[in-house]
Amino acid sequence: MKRLCVYLTYDEQKKIDSYIGYMLKELKTCASHVAVVCNETEIAAGREILTEYADDIFCRENKGIDAGGFKDALCSFIGWDQVLQYEELVLVNDSFFGPFVPMRTIFSEMENRGLDFWGLSKHGETVNDHLGYVPEHIQSFFLAIGPRMLHSKEFQLYWENMPYYTTLVEAVQKYELRFTNYFASLGYRYGVLADTQVNDSANCENNYSQYVFLSFEMIQKRHFPFLKRQHIPLNTLHWQTQENLRLALDYIDKETNYEVDLIWQNLIRTFHMTDLQRSFHLQYILSSKQDRSEQKFSKIAERILLAVFVSYENSADEISEYVQLSGFKGSVCIFSERRECLIKYRQHGFHCRTVKSDERIPVLAELGDYDYVCVLQDADLTSDKRPSCIGKSYFYNLWENLIKNEAHVSGILDCFRREKRLGFLTSPSPIFEKYFVSDEKGWEENYEMVRQTIHKRSLNCRIAKNKAPFCVTDHFWIRGNILKTLFRLEKEDDEVLPYLWTYLAQDAGYYSGIVESADYASMNEVNMQYYLQRLGRQVRKQCGDFQTFSEMEEEIRLSALSAYCGKYSKILVYGAGEMAARYGSFIPGIEAYVVSDGQPKPDSLNEKPVKYLSEVSGIRDCGIVLCLDEKYQEKVIPLLKKCKIEHYFCM
Repeated sequence: MKRLCVYLTYDEQKKIDSYIGYMLKELKTCASHVAVVCNETEIAAGREILTEYADDIFCRENKGIDAGGFKDALCSFIGWDQVLQYEELVLVNDSFFGPFVPMRTIFSEMENRGLDFWGLSKHGETVNDHLGYVPEHIQSFFLAIGPRMLHSKEFQLYWENMPYYTTLVEAVQKYELRFTNYFASLGYRYGVLADTQVNDSANCENNYSQYVFLSFEMIQKRHFPFLKRQHIPLNTLHWQTQENLRLALDYIDKETNYEVDLIWQNLIRTFHMTDLQRSFHLQYILSSKQDRSEQKFSKIAERILLAVFVSYENSADEISEYVQLSGFKGSVCIFSERRECLIKYRQHGFHCRTVKSDERIPVLAELGDYDYVCVLQDADLTSDKRPSCIGKSYFYNLWENLIKNEAHVSGILDCFRREKRLGFLTSPSPIFEKYFVSDEKGWEENYEMVRQTIHKRSLNCRIAKNKAPFCVTDHFWIRGNILKTLFRLEKEDDEVLPYLWTYLAQDAGYYSGIVESADYASMNEVNMQYYLQRLGRQVRKQCGDFQTFSEMEEEIRLSALSAYCGKYSKILVYGAGEMAARYGSFIPGIEAYVVSDGQPKPDSLNEKPVKYLSEVSGIRDCGIVLCLDEKYQEKVIPLLKKCKIEHYFCM
């Protein structure tokens, strides 16, 4: 069959990754002509990947999102005279990895079904909070149009009359959700490659996007040899199905010929490491049984270093015991700013070195010649400032999980050898006493300093105020070549160095994770279950009953909202969108809804006026409730501070 393929790509950094080249190579085996439309005005890197396989490359402004790119390709760049010379048209975007079977096999199977248009998967009929009623439809990341429909006047007019949609929601509503029903109503037959009927429900409220929540099942059992990247990370509390992502990667790696590094290459460059760590549960729980391997650690050829930074004289005996227990066969060096801290270590025969506090970055950079480096700190083990058991528990949290014994260290090194994109491992955050959920405090006013450092040092990583790093730490295992990148930093960056490790790893092309000994993990699991049960019990006492975690969050949120609103006789709700409409009924005394100057707005919402910020008088006497997503809250809060408003409530 004479086939035309239009492949559309968009990347914020204007880069083309190798997974796109793999897909184009596969499409080229089935298509007579492959045209690539880049929804960016230029390609900053990777153009050679496109030129190897594409017959045409078109760059355009990202106007109208995917639909706009396809429209321009058909109506302008290629033109209908040439399009209609083909028997089949294939419209594909770059939102998925694969194929994990040859594309020839897929096209051959679908040709035999006698369809007028088809896709790779479909979404069952459902009801959506954002979109309302959603009919059954082919998901638009891959559409193949057969000769009868391709050569119809209706198909040509569909694209010529299509506007350039301005938002993703609008494009989904008017393009993706409309396409299947519109052409099916004209008598064209459609189908999909994947077997989604198994999980479809007669109750449309129970239908969902199966490639999002069941990626492993779809690949292994449902005839869907692709992994959608668009919905990674999987951030949901409604259904716990993120196990599918890691299972899917393992399956792709072990059971297919697809190089899983193509996936990691793109994910590490384009996603936040905090999201990847959670979505792929990059938490390594290792057995520390001494018979795990026969002197495996002693036979390895890599250069390994244990670097310990000490500040307390009282920890020397404990640290010496751990190093001996670990059977550490690499080099060991003890660093301290205070000479007196090193006396006992020298007596134990360790190599010691005094360093100034502002020399940490160059010292660590010098360690980059080692293959793997474990960096550890000591702790105050006395009872001078607090009960000694607290300091010891903190100390154990570090050392038990990073250098427990020889079997544990061997397991950590095995992780690095097995996963070539793993670059950094740290211990879990302590969850007791003053350390309880300390990482949940997020940036603690350090975001701007970290962001500026990343910008000044040109680190290629993803950073956002609403996504603090999953660890802020000075203790970890790391690949030496990541430490070499520290030469790009300056002494002034030392203050934010604990925040930078996952970003430095990402810049070097690695992902990061957490490592625990199985013994420690079993204790943490019991403790976390205990804390969760206690929290749930307290929420029920104070806020009311709930059935799910999301309902618990909502009960807490509404209780706090009620307490805040009770302090004011007048309330202004900042925002006039879906969230504002939803929570309006829970907010007493609403005076008006407010939007930022220059933004589009309705005249009213919930029978209350909608005003621009500049139109509101006496704003300092009102309570302000921000019914906005976090990314919009970040833009609005500075506007409120300019109005000298410091007290507001964020939904």
